Parts: sequence; structure tokens; C-alpha cells
Amino acid sequence: MFKKFCPIHVCRKLTILVVMGSLIFSSVFLPGCIEEGYSNIEIVDLSYGKINNSLNPAEKWLTSNLKEKGCFNYIYEPSTEEYSNKNNMIRQLMASRLLAELCQTNSSLGTLHQKNLDFIFEYWYEENNETGYIFYSDKSKLGANAMALRTLVYSPFFDDYQEEATKLANSIFSLQNTDGSFEPWYIAPDYEYDKDYLLTFYSGEAILSLVEMYIKTNDSIYLAAAVKSQDFYIDRYVVHLEDYYYPAYVPWHTQSLNKLYKITGEEKYADAIMVLNDELLKIQDTNDCSTLGRFYDPMHPEYGSPHSSSDGVYAEGLAYAYEVARLINDTAHQNKYKIGIMLGVHNLIDLQYDSSDDKIDGAIRYNIDDYRIRIDTTQHTIDAFRKILDVFDDETDNSWNYVYDLETEILIEYSQDAQGDKEGANNAVWYALTVGTIVSIALLFIIYLVVKKKQR
Repeated sequence: MFKKFCPIHVCRKLTILVVMGSLIFSSVFLPGCIEEGYSNIEIVDLSYGKINNSLNPAEKWLTSNLKEKGCFNYIYEPSTEEYSNKNNMIRQLMASRLLAELCQTNSSLGTLHQKNLDFIFEYWYEENNETGYIFYSDKSKLGANAMALRTLVYSPFFDDYQEEATKLANSIFSLQNTDGSFEPWYIAPDYEYDKDYLLTFYSGEAILSLVEMYIKTNDSIYLAAAVKSQDFYIDRYVVHLEDYYYPAYVPWHTQSLNKLYKITGEEKYADAIMVLNDELLKIQDTNDCSTLGRFYDPMHPEYGSPHSSSDGVYAEGLAYAYEVARLINDTAHQNKYKIGIMLGVHNLIDLQYDSSDDKIDGAIRYNIDDYRIRIDTTQHTIDAFRKILDVFDDETDNSWNYVYDLETEILIEYSQDAQGDKEGANNAVWYALTVGTIVSIALLFIIYLVVKKKQR
């Protein structure tokens, strides 16, 4: 009627219970011990070492993707190992501008840069009397002409191309209306288009190119034109933010506003930067571990899908905004933008390839779910990291990291020493758990042997 009591069976069951109890303790209580009370945190690192470890392979990837004929590979699909036949002039020329800038500190890239310029001016550049323009697929974009001008302004060969630069600037002048607004096309396509949408990109790019042309030549005609257009778009995009807001214009206008503030010292430019970037930060992901730092709000699909290209240029724009906040001693905005920058860097590094395959190593993929690489996904990341390193050059202590708590959305600074203490504490917890489990099992095994011996 009743089963006979068996100590051996009891010991066996106790052993199983001890092991199961250890596993339950590990899964339920240990994470809380390890994170010292935080159940969901991320480590965010803005140190020079961390960013340089990402920046260097990214630059290597970009320069290695200039094709033999002189233009860049546009899109690469790792799953098929194929390059796309698609192309885009603005994105090509953004990479060209970056290559030109890299040449300023790395003369070994001069041959690649010259090859790129030769291709651009042989196949994409045309002139009409005193204007020069980029012509591709039967149209010429304001943004493409602006990027071509920026490429020459940053080029160490500017003196050799000053005539072409002047004519490109003239084409931008020709698209400026009397009120300072722009038209989006030098040569318009034969299909319908959304003028206002295109100008959310092109307007800031055009103003930026004119400001940089002024800085390069010291010719006031370029500054006057830039100021005229910037004033128009401050009214449109800042004063009437609620009517016209679109995130894409924020980083481009932030860059031009930054440079105009440094030139003129006028507060309206600094104020505009703060308004624009405060609004931009509203779409940065601050509470999802897998996408922490990206700029995407599913409640506003009209702002575009999540994309590392926009993540990169938004992070770059925040660095320009931070720089101005520091110049005007606005510590509240400095702290706010620093957090946004750090989370943005965290996101971009998470999207970077670390591979033995040279075709992808160092590149930045589209997003967390799309593994394709487009030339501007990496180019914008490089521009962002270079600006961030420049802005934080005299501020960042390489020995500091940051803990970001996703539940409270608080960023906490901590030292490597503190991290070492934390890791030591974590190791002690693991050690105690392991030793306790082993000792428990050993004791039960000894009891088992003793009971078994008595039964004999």
C-alpha cells in the first residue's frame, strides 16, 4: 500500500532539486546582482579608442570602394555578393567630398581623389556659359551641384578647379529666388515631383556649399547669398516649425547655421540650431535595447524608414549643435546633445560589419534588419565620427564610459576602475554560486555513499 522509504532515491531527488534551484537562482536573481539593481542597461562608450576602432576600418572600406574607372560602388548586397546597377549623384558626390577631405591629412589618397575628380568632370559635369552643373539621367539637381561644389572646396586641388567651382556656385545662384528660397532643379525631369520635399534636403546642402565657398575664397558674394537663403529657411523651418517640420532638413541646416554663427556671431543662428535639434531628438530611440540610439519614430512613418544613412547625418548634426551650445555656454543643451550623440554612436557601431571579408569589413549596413550596404551609410557615419572626435577633442577622457538605463533613460558616467570593481563583484557572485552548487552536490553524494554502505 505504501512505498518503502528509500534514502538513495531521496538523495537523488535532493541532488536534482539543488541543481534546479541553482539554475533558477542564476536566471532570476543573478542578473539583478550583476547589474547592481538595473534590469535593463546598455554600456555606451564615447572614448577616442572606441570611435577610432570603428572609424579606421570604415575609412578603409570607403577608399577601397572607389572603382577602377573612378566612381564609387553604390550598393552592395552581402547575401548575393553582388553590386547594384543603381546610382545616385548626390550620394556619390557626398563620398567624393569626404575623400577630398581625407586627402587633406592623408596625401597617399591623392591619386584616388584625382581619379575620382577626373571621372566626375568627364562624365557628369557640363557647362552652360558661366554656369556648371552635374548632369545625370537627363536631369540636374540643386543638391548634386552643391555637393560637387563642396567636393572642390575641400579638395587639395582647389586651385586647379577654381573655375569649375565658380561655375557650380553660379548654377546655385541661378536657382535662388529673390526671397532667398531655392528651386530644386537646374534641369528638371519630365515627371511630377514634390518640390517642398526635395528642398528639405537640397536647401541646406546649397546654403552649406555657399558658406564653405565663402570660407575658402573670402568672397562676400557667397556669404551674402548664404545669409539671404538662410534667413528665408529660418522663417520657414524654424519660426513655422509646426507647419513645415521634416527631420531631413535639420542636420544640413544645422551645419550651415553653425558656420554662419561662427562667422557672424548672430544669436538667431544659434537659437535656430537649438530649436531644430531639440525637435530632432524627439524621434531618437531611447528605450529599446536592440535599436538604442537610432532616429526613427513608428508614430511618424512620414519621416522615413529607419536607415543608418540618416542616423549618421543626424548624429553629425548633433555634434555641430553641441559645438555651438558650448560656444554660447548653454550647458543644458550641451548635456542634452551629448547624450543624443553618444546613443547615436552606439547605434552606428552596432550596425558596423566586423568581418574577414574585405567587401564588407568596416561598412555600415542599412539597419538592424537590412544587411545591404550603400555608399552613404558608411560615408555619413565617417563624417559623424570625425566631427564628434573633433568637437570632443579637448573634453573626452578616454578612461570613461557610460551606463545608460533604459528604464529611467538616465546616462551615468563611470570610470574604468569602477567597471573593474563591478566586474570583480560579478565574478564573486558567479564564484559563490558555482562553489555552492558543487559543495551541495558533493555533500549529497557523500550522504548517498554512506546510506548505500549501511544498506549493505
